[in-house]
Amino acid sequence: MMDCRGAGPRIVKAIAIYFCFWMGSLSLWGFQQPPLNLSATTFLDGGAPRGLYYLNYSIFVDGNKAMDGDGDVIPGGARVNVLTQMSQLYYHSSLRVLGGDAAFMVAVPLVAVTAKGDLGPIPLVSDTAGLGDFVFGPALHWDGQTLFGKPVFYRAELTITLPSGRYSKDGKIDAGSNLTTFDPYASVVWFFQPKWETSWRFFYTVHSENGDHPLGAVKPGQAAHLNYAVSREIFPKWRLGVAGYYLQQTTEDKINGVKVPDSKERVASAGPGFVYMGQGLTAMFSYPLEFSVQNRFKGSRATLQLIHKF
Repeated sequence: MMDCRGAGPRIVKAIAIYFCFWMGSLSLWGFQQPPLNLSATTFLDGGAPRGLYYLNYSIFVDGNKAMDGDGDVIPGGARVNVLTQMSQLYYHSSLRVLGGDAAFMVAVPLVAVTAKGDLGPIPLVSDTAGLGDFVFGPALHWDGQTLFGKPVFYRAELTITLPSGRYSKDGKIDAGSNLTTFDPYASVVWFFQPKWETSWRFFYTVHSENGDHPLGAVKPGQAAHLNYAVSREIFPKWRLGVAGYYLQQTTEDKINGVKVPDSKERVASAGPGFVYMGQGLTAMFSYPLEFSVQNRFKGSRATLQLIHKF
């Protein structure tokens, strides 16, 4: 086990970037943070009727620049591409709890990762695929509300990710993160004008330690993040809009209980999207471009979400 306490901030940071770099399926989206919902959910984020739903997410992340804590490009030409296929079942029941409808979801991702170039002095080569970590969560829906006289729908969920995916203890990029993540959120969709809606989902994220890491106990910092979207109906069944996300890590990462200086991640994004609401199938697409990035890969994220109600 390596003790980083005697190293300078730049050395500690480089070690953290190397070993924590992608501790899991979607983790290649950042240096330390494991998989999080960044614009996987966008438009019309609530208000669906009771029943059982199947959702499929196809997410392609192109991380074409590695950014340091000052927002500058890390030399070496490192680039990461991540393709995720995630299947989710969501049940919105008629059971009433705290004035809302109880619900429950489960999801499993399949992830393929390619990486090339150098992250500073560290070569970054990977071509792997596998089963990601299992995700589940109980939720509550509140319907039939109004805000300034306009329809509004609320939802709260405790999203939990378990360390069930494939994980390599030698520190290589793999499908699982080998830690537990608690990512509770509150969401709202507000139909504020005829044909217009805006959706917001607010998260706060806390992680457990990864005790099987080459450095010992590695713990990503806590983070606050949100997804947002605004859309307008342009034709029957069709909507156009803008969607994106923002993430700010609120505490430093830790290695063996020692804080890693300047390890907080940040990213913002915005981009176009559309919704098609067909017979028995809803499709949503968004393509946010990232900016104001620190301690993460900067790039783009394309997401296609398909929803079927049984």
